[in-house]
Amino acid sequence: MDSNAYTHPIIKGIPHKKMLPKGTALVLEGGGTRGFFSAGVFEAFMDEGIMFPYITSVSAGSANAFSYISGQPRRGRFIIENYVGDKRYVSYRNMIRHKSLFGYDFIFGTVPSKHVFFDWEVFNNTDTRFLIGAINCATGQTVWFDKHEISKDFRESIASCSVPLLARIVKHKGLELLDGGVSDPIPIEKSVADGNTFHVIVLTRNHGYEAQAFRHMRLIKLFYRKYPRLIEAIERRHEAYNRQLAICEQLVQEKKAIIIRPQLPVTVGRSTSDTVKLLALHDEGYVEGGRAIRIFDCFM
Repeated sequence: MDSNAYTHPIIKGIPHKKMLPKGTALVLEGGGTRGFFSAGVFEAFMDEGIMFPYITSVSAGSANAFSYISGQPRRGRFIIENYVGDKRYVSYRNMIRHKSLFGYDFIFGTVPSKHVFFDWEVFNNTDTRFLIGAINCATGQTVWFDKHEISKDFRESIASCSVPLLARIVKHKGLELLDGGVSDPIPIEKSVADGNTFHVIVLTRNHGYEAQAFRHMRLIKLFYRKYPRLIEAIERRHEAYNRQLAICEQLVQEKKAIIIRPQLPVTVGRSTSDTVKLLALHDEGYVEGGRAIRIFDCFM
C-alpha cells in the first residue's frame, strides 16, 4: 500500500467486534446527500463495533454503507468536510459536462483512489450479506447485487444512485439500470422476503413525511419513451414509498423493527452541498444511532 498515492493519511479499516444475531437486518433508504444522516448513524455503530449479518440498500444508502462495512470511522464525515463542496461532487456544471448532477467518476473513482483510502480488505472480509438494489429500466423491477458481485469501480452503487433525469442510464452486465429508490425506495419488503425477523430501518426523512406523485411525468414520458415499465415505476414510486413506510411502521408496532430517522427538521435536499448543514445532519445521525443501539440491544 503506497501512502503517497493519497492526499490524506491512510486510515485502515477496523474489523467489527460484534456481529448481531442472524435474522437481524439493516434496511437503508436513499436520499442523495441526505444520506449523510445514515453515515452518522453508522459512525455510532462502528464506535460500538456492531455489524449486521444482513444489509439491504438503495441509492445513497448503499454508497454510505461502504465505509461502515469497511470499518473506517469518520471516513464519511471526512468526505463531507473536504469534498462534498467541490463542484466535481455535485453541481449543475456536472449536468452540462457529464449529463449527471453528481460526479460519479469523482465520487467513486477519484476520491477513493487518490484522496480518501477505501479499505477493500476489511470490506471483503466482513461476513455480512450486503445487497444493492437498482431498477432494471426494461422491466421496472429491482435487480439486487450481492456483496461478492460488487466491482472495484462501485458500478452497482453508481447504478443504484443514478436518479432519473439527473443521471445517465448505467449499462452493466447486459442491463440498463437507474436509481433503486424508484422501485424499492425503502427496501423493507426485500428484507422480510429474505427471512429476517428484526429490522433496523434508517430513513432520511422526518416523521410524518408522505411521498407525493412525481410532478414532471410529461418529461419522464418523453425522455424514457423506450422504457414503458420504467415510466410506470416512476409514476407509482410515491405509492411504493408510502406502502413500504407503512410496512415499517407496522413492524415497529409489532416490535419487529425500530426506525432511526432525523428528529430535527431536515433542511437539506437531495443535492445539497452545504458543508455546515450536511455536517449537522451527519452528527444528528450519530446521536440517533447511539440512542437506537440502547433500544435494539434490548431485542438482541
